[in-house]
Amino acid sequence: MPTYEFKCQDDSCLHEWEDFLSIKAPDPEACPKCHAQKVLRLISGGSGKGVVELYGQDLLDKCKSDAQKIKKEAAQDANKYANLLGENKYNDIQTRLDRRSR
Repeated sequence: MPTYEFKCQDDSCLHEWEDFLSIKAPDPEACPKCHAQKVLRLISGGSGKGVVELYGQDLLDKCKSDAQKIKKEAAQDANKYANLLGENKYNDIQTRLDRRSR
């Protein structure tokens, strides 16, 4: 059964709660805390798929695409490149490149 979120619209209460209701079940008519007849159903994002775990070839494909994305970003931004390598290694590489260009 889906989970629905509700809120009491009485200014003195404003209680929020969740109910597990059938899709065909009507919304509650009264707040469970103050019993006011002013109840509003809230719109929420829902749970979606939740956590998706990848295995086998799907995991390898995801890792490769993530690595390519990071590599592309590092090539376009020196700060990201330095963060990936570490400050000392980045400085050593830049020093060697500067010496070669002289």
